[in-house]
Amino acid sequence: MSKSLNSIKPESSEPLLNVDDIEVVYDQSILAVKRVSLTVPCGSIVALLGANGAGKSTTLKAISQLIFAENGQIHRGKIEYQGESILGKNPSDIVKKGLVQVLEGRHCFTHLTVNENLRTGGFISHHSGAKLSTALEKVYQYFPRLAEKKQTLAGYLSGGEQQMLAIGRALMTEPKLVLLDEPSMGLAPKISYEIFELIKSLSEEQGVSFLVAEQNIRLALGYTNYAYVIESGEVKASGQTQVLYETGQIQKAYLGEIA
Repeated sequence: MSKSLNSIKPESSEPLLNVDDIEVVYDQSILAVKRVSLTVPCGSIVALLGANGAGKSTTLKAISQLIFAENGQIHRGKIEYQGESILGKNPSDIVKKGLVQVLEGRHCFTHLTVNENLRTGGFISHHSGAKLSTALEKVYQYFPRLAEKKQTLAGYLSGGEQQMLAIGRALMTEPKLVLLDEPSMGLAPKISYEIFELIKSLSEEQGVSFLVAEQNIRLALGYTNYAYVIESGEVKASGQTQVLYETGQIQKAYLGEIA
C-alpha cells in the first residue's frame, strides 16, 4: 500500500481551515452535528472517518456553506478559512477564495460533455480563453481517461469516470482546499487508488489541501496522516491515522466495538 509522505499535524502550523465547536440543525429540529471541531493545515490530507450517517457529509456542507440549501442552520461555533470567518458567506464567494467541495454522488451535468462540464468549473475563476485552455490541459493530464472522452456526454461515463470529472471540475477552480465527500463510494478498488494517488500528488507537489470524508479505512490508512473520527454527529477521537487504527478507535466508530 502506498503511504502518504505528508506528516503535517493540524497543530503544527497555522491552519488553512479551522472549525471550532459547530452545531448543525436541519429543519429547525433535527440535530445532525454537535460540537465538531477540526483543523486542516496547508498542504495536508486530513480524513474525516465514520460510518454512514455519522455526520461526515453534514460537516463538509457546513464548511462549504452549502448546508443552507438543504434547510440546515449552523447554530453555534466558528468556521474560519485562511484566518477569516466564512459563516454565512455565499458558497460561490467561498469557491473564489479557493475552497471547493466535491459532493457525494458526483453531481455531473449529465446532458453536457466532459469538456463542457470542466469548463463550468473554470467560469467562477473568470479564466481568459488561454488560461482556461491551460487549466483544461492540466486536468486532462491528471485524468487521461477524460481526455479520451472530451466530447462524450457525462451521463454515458462510468461511475469512476464521473468521479474523475467531478474532481477535475473542482480543480478547474484552482483550489487551495478541496472537501471530498466519499470519493471511493461505488468505485472499483483500482479506480479508488488512482484517485487517491492524484490527491497525494496534488498535496505534495502543489500544496493543495484536502479534507476527505471516507468510509474506506484502507484508503485512509494509505493516504492520510491525520484523522478525525466522527460518530453520531460528534468527533469521538482524533490523531495520527495509524495510531487511531492501532488503538481500535476507527474500528469502534464503524462496528460499535473495538476490533
